[in-house]
Amino acid sequence: MKIIDRYLARSFLSGWLSVNLVLAGLFSFLELARQLDDVGEGRYRTADALLYVALTLPGRMLELAPPSALLGSIVSLGLLAKNLELLALRAHGISIQRVGWTVARPAVLVLLVLLLGAQFLIPVLEQTAWTRRETALSESGTLLPRGGFWTRDQGRFINLRTARDSGTQAVDIYEFAADGKLTTYIHAREARIDEGGTWMLRDVRQKEFTGRGILTREKPQLTLPEVLTREQAEVLALPPRTLSLTELLGFIANLEERGQNAGRYRLALWQKLSLPVMTAAMIMLSLPFVFGPARSAGLGWRIMAGAIIGVAFFFFNQILGYAGLIIQISPAWTTFVPALALLAAGVFVSRKIV
Repeated sequence: MKIIDRYLARSFLSGWLSVNLVLAGLFSFLELARQLDDVGEGRYRTADALLYVALTLPGRMLELAPPSALLGSIVSLGLLAKNLELLALRAHGISIQRVGWTVARPAVLVLLVLLLGAQFLIPVLEQTAWTRRETALSESGTLLPRGGFWTRDQGRFINLRTARDSGTQAVDIYEFAADGKLTTYIHAREARIDEGGTWMLRDVRQKEFTGRGILTREKPQLTLPEVLTREQAEVLALPPRTLSLTELLGFIANLEERGQNAGRYRLALWQKLSLPVMTAAMIMLSLPFVFGPARSAGLGWRIMAGAIIGVAFFFFNQILGYAGLIIQISPAWTTFVPALALLAAGVFVSRKIV
């Protein structure tokens, strides 16, 4: 039985990867067309657009994992059914549900590995892509490979480590005199920008370089006049989808502590966490296309029907999540509940197949 399980798993994973690459390539082409519309604005060039699409490709593959699992399952199992291999397995006493769980287990394991990528690798790539793009479009500063975003305001140099909505985290400010000597260094764990452009720094360490030495002060809070305007800081704000799981958790806690709305960040978090369940649901949903009445139709028809259902549910799930934010329903309900309902429906329908 282990040999059969490995054979089914290998066939499914091969089909899933192929379909995922095709879908990700298609969506990447559409994204490239959208990015080319911005070429020529600021310092944004064709090479920047190509780099943006390449850096966001892994994240796109992760987002498209559930619908590509549905199509990959239909393609791989459909080919096995066409060659009468599934008929032989069923004659050997292997149930349809067993086939479904056999291909679902390696898929979920692969997706758990991808979630590790969503924690450590994909956020780095997407944050780099987003910040490079917005920096080139706005011409507001320079993005370095390491050290974050740098900008200059006369004799003041500002290093923004990580941008978040109307504020930033880990801010370093260097002030120089007219003769080029460093006069003040300020490090703040966090900065908030009000409507007038005033910066409110928290957990501040300030060093003043004088002729008598270095004077160091630590302050819980420090107010500075306009360093970057609110609009300039918002240019560097990272979308929730580019954040890692731990970053999302930390930012949600920070917003709740301040009494602010963290709905978009909760939605991004639950969308990532629900991916394994959604993938398993899509695989179970594929079984009726292979074993059910649709098996009398050609493989091409089944692939087309599966593509329509998979992509439609993908967009429906996205719309449902944002609709839930509008009517103030927890993202856990609008992400996990549809996935669990789809999984239950797939299991129920597969049990009815003769």
